[in-house]
Amino acid sequence: MSLDPTRRAGLERARALAIARDHFALDVEEATVDAAPFGVSIRVGGSDATTAVIVSSVDDLSVLGGALVWLDRNPMERVHLIVEHHPGIHARRAAVLAPELVVHQLVGSDIRPAVAAPVEDPHPVPDDVVPLVAMIERSGAQVVVEDGIVRAEVAGLEVGRVVTGPAGSTFEVGVGRFDREAGVLLHGDRPVEPALVDTIELVRTHRCVGAVAHPINRIGRERWLREMIRLDPAIAGVAEPVLVEPIPPRTSLLRPAAAALRATVGEHKILVVCAVGVELSLVPDTADLLLVHQTDEVRFVLPARDRLPFLDRLSVRLPVPVSFADISVPWVD
Repeated sequence: MSLDPTRRAGLERARALAIARDHFALDVEEATVDAAPFGVSIRVGGSDATTAVIVSSVDDLSVLGGALVWLDRNPMERVHLIVEHHPGIHARRAAVLAPELVVHQLVGSDIRPAVAAPVEDPHPVPDDVVPLVAMIERSGAQVVVEDGIVRAEVAGLEVGRVVTGPAGSTFEVGVGRFDREAGVLLHGDRPVEPALVDTIELVRTHRCVGAVAHPINRIGRERWLREMIRLDPAIAGVAEPVLVEPIPPRTSLLRPAAAALRATVGEHKILVVCAVGVELSLVPDTADLLLVHQTDEVRFVLPARDRLPFLDRLSVRLPVPVSFADISVPWVD
């Protein structure tokens, strides 16, 4: 049975206070306690406070972004971020973005230093995918490879992927895992290529300039913008765009993740990062991409309405110059 939200919030607050008192010797009797979606923050003193503790049980990489927004509003000499999930990734990103942020891992009631995890190499592509890649290209979709998975995409939306099992690699058509599984169950006797062509044509009717809002064009919009730039790099003021993989790999079509390309402007290497909406993980995601691709600049490309003040302030923490490019979106909400 899940806890009532009010009850859960009370327990999270009590646990955070106990951690701040027992592990970091903060006088919690006079503490200012703030609860936010990314965790519970505790600081002692007013505007002159120098140390704070943030405790998070949230299983989401946006936690670090939330902590950075809090830190932007409450500058500190030292902030301890205690997390239950992804400590190695948070520590790696914090080392780039916020030296004053010390990441710890919470294991039961034990607090341990978090060790920055290396960026993992992507999985290799299976050797037997060449005929399936050719089929994707014949069908008119774009071939996108991420973490060893070969996908067919239309305007940034996955419409099928190569699936590898004991008998080798096969292709499943569908937008997302449940759609693919339903297609196998309902149309398993139908040839794959015609089914893929039909799906591509359906998706294109909804992912085109001026298309009205529809579930098909609400998913993965940041990747839609990335595909627009791949086809016409001048709209982002760059040249020679090449897709790069998200870090860590996406685990769901519904999980927003920075959609990026490597490109050039003259002799400069540019990391182009596309985003839609308010994503607290955007700057931390970009920090990981910079660790791998070592570009001279970051250029964020996003709709004008989504360039909020916090993004400008957090982007200053990146170790290279940052620029912004507004873009006209193809969808109509």
